[in-house]
Amino acid sequence: MCHLILLMPLLAIPLFWLWPVSTAVPVYSAVLILSGWVYLLVFRAMKRSVKTGSEEILQSVGEVIEVENNIASVQVHSEIWQAESSDKLQKGDLVKVVGIKGLTLKVKHI
Repeated sequence: MCHLILLMPLLAIPLFWLWPVSTAVPVYSAVLILSGWVYLLVFRAMKRSVKTGSEEILQSVGEVIEVENNIASVQVHSEIWQAESSDKLQKGDLVKVVGIKGLTLKVKHI
């Protein structure tokens, strides 16, 4: 479907063979404008940063909800993660995610 939308200007050229020029030009112009708008949306979407997975959680800020034996439970984006830190953490501290190792976050005290 997406490839078909990208090829709309080429697929609309036969309009000039089937219809009079006075009809084909406005229809082809509409197809061209619609295609340009779709291209613009596609290029904007391609420039956006990743919003899922480990790339999204890096540099996020979370809150320590529990600390036990140097392993903290941290809430980041309404999810609770296990976290490790070289800093001394206490309940209620704000932390920044600086890395991920498996299902454990590497965090730094803010």
